Amino acid sequence: MNIHSRLENLRRKQESFVCVRRKPGRSKGSGTAAEGHRCRENVVSPLSPTGARFPLTPKPSVVAFQESTCMSDVLRHYFQQKKPGFEQFLTQCIVRRALRSVPEMKLWHPPVIGIVAGEKPPVDEIQDALTILRLPDLGVLRNRQSDPLPVFLECKPAGSRKSRELEKTEQEFLFALKGTKAIFAVVEDEEDLPNLFRKIADAVVHLEKPTARHIRAAFSYCAGVNISLEEAEQLTEFSLFDLTMVGSRGKSWRKVLNAIASDPCKADSRLINEGLSLDTLAGLGKAGEWGTELAADLEEWRTGKLPWSDVNRGVLLAGPPGTGKTTYAKALAKSCGVELVASSLAQWQAAGHLGDLLKAMRKTFAEARKTAPCILFLDEFDSVGDRRFAQGDNALYVVEKINGLLECLDGVEGREGIVVVAACNYPELVDPAFLRPGRLEQTIRISLPDRPAREQILRWHLKGAMDGEDLSAIAGRLEGHSGADIEKLVRDARRTARKEKRDLRRDDLVSRLPGRIAFSQEDLRRIAVHEAGHAIVQAKVGDGEILRLKIEPDLAMQGTQRQVGYLEVRKSAIKGRTRRDYEAQLMVHLAGLAAEELVFGEIADGGGGSMGSDLAFATQIATEMEASLGFGDSLVHLVPSGSKQVREVLFTDQSLRRRVEATLDKAYEDARAILEESEPAHQALVDALMHRHKLEGREVLETISGADVSVRRAF
Repeated sequence: MNIHSRLENLRRKQESFVCVRRKPGRSKGSGTAAEGHRCRENVVSPLSPTGARFPLTPKPSVVAFQESTCMSDVLRHYFQQKKPGFEQFLTQCIVRRALRSVPEMKLWHPPVIGIVAGEKPPVDEIQDALTILRLPDLGVLRNRQSDPLPVFLECKPAGSRKSRELEKTEQEFLFALKGTKAIFAVVEDEEDLPNLFRKIADAVVHLEKPTARHIRAAFSYCAGVNISLEEAEQLTEFSLFDLTMVGSRGKSWRKVLNAIASDPCKADSRLINEGLSLDTLAGLGKAGEWGTELAADLEEWRTGKLPWSDVNRGVLLAGPPGTGKTTYAKALAKSCGVELVASSLAQWQAAGHLGDLLKAMRKTFAEARKTAPCILFLDEFDSVGDRRFAQGDNALYVVEKINGLLECLDGVEGREGIVVVAACNYPELVDPAFLRPGRLEQTIRISLPDRPAREQILRWHLKGAMDGEDLSAIAGRLEGHSGADIEKLVRDARRTARKEKRDLRRDDLVSRLPGRIAFSQEDLRRIAVHEAGHAIVQAKVGDGEILRLKIEPDLAMQGTQRQVGYLEVRKSAIKGRTRRDYEAQLMVHLAGLAAEELVFGEIADGGGGSMGSDLAFATQIATEMEASLGFGDSLVHLVPSGSKQVREVLFTDQSLRRRVEATLDKAYEDARAILEESEPAHQALVDALMHRHKLEGREVLETISGADVSVRRAF
């Protein structure tokens, strides 16, 4: 039980025991005067902390004085029995420091003060400190019109309280104002204070971290350990919770401090100071150029040469897992010479329900404003959602969550000096409102590293080991692997060398390379037939320039990407597309399966299954043609383009499903017809792929043209 609760219980007990002297004679509902006198004499006050009993008298002034004496005894006894702990001592220090400049605390009338204590404050210790601050003035205690025990108003977080809860809090506040007690409200954020309280309050103060002198005094008084002022200064960056753990171990405080400092949960914030910059990263491409330009713009903005309105303020990084999006944010902060503030929807959601999530979200942006200039990194951004696809019971939740984040991105408080870098795996799931100018102005894709980039990443993680070794072959065998995969490879190789107590060798890396499953000649030929089918139809009717055609002779057992073949095409400039253009796109997607059926008499499962398969893309396009773009039998708009609702619409609308099937069947037959006409070219392309496995765009077109096939070059 804290001090305030003990004193409050004591006051109530004393008031219940006080017996007023009766006049001589019998009164209504009472006994004789003698009985009344005996009643007064037999009643005694409760025990004081020292065991003494205080005789009661009917005089109000004496009763008030005895009450104050008993309260001061309780307070004195509390500290005699137990020294305040680190948390209690430091809390009293920061509370006194915050209220020292509040003149209302020194006046006779009871003050109304809001205490903003930050995240997860020690509420009991703060209330004790405020209670103690009101007790020393016994002159106030002798005046029965002023009660030394303050009222603590309970205020729920602004984002979570309901209207009736706010009304109840304001009613309690108005009732407390009629009394003679000081009124305090301890909250995490100033927004949690009711508007009525903020209007009437004498002051709203913010508690700051303990100073070095506070920490040094706490060590001396609470733990009996003397530390230097320089050591105490190093501890000022730690939270009150961490300081409590450090101080509770007495002379072993340095060991606890080292354990806290090495906490992996805090390691990310320190990585930006370990030499990681954009210059040291490989395979960034356009993201590297954007970051270099941002660093130059921020430098000019800091010197006043460039207004903030001309600085790139946000970017969305999209790419497969493990491609270095988080590492990029750390390197970007290092290159720009600013701090990195990182968060994610998962961290915000961990705070609780929607109100807590919005509060945690606002707190992240508030922290960024205090730290500015800075990089604000928001990870797993695609989990925020898209209001266009919000439906069911959680639709309102998704809408309010997204609206809250949009408000933070360009609210009335602004975000000058804050560059937002968001990262996601699936950019198509991000609400388009986030991508407009002033928010996340640009979307940059970070792909899996190519062979030179993989070798550079490999050497970066080796940190100078094997500088004279040729690692190109190892980098070549890591095709389809991300930077995170390469980092794990090096880590596992180092573990092997440590076990054998020797330096890292090339064989350690080779032994840790993921195994690969070689395709049989029959399976490899099927893959070549499939990919060559895509290339033939693309060259005939497709829109765009063929860049390369590739098949994999084997498949890595581990890694980020599982593609066994692909056709890479550079799309032509944006233009208005007709039904014919969409039908041509369908034909290209279905040409691989059509080629398999022509050559082998049946299709395999390589064209379907996943959401990124040929059939998935073709079904999406055909459904949009019929239900969104007006290219079908009806002009009715049923689903937005790119919608995830396509599957649900096809399940529920049988008429639409039949039209989509007819569109797909027609595209399949048209692709098959093109392949039948181009059989010599298709066979030549298959043979070339079986021999070389990879063909550049020019070589693909030359192979097709050499077989006398009509080819339309699309640029």
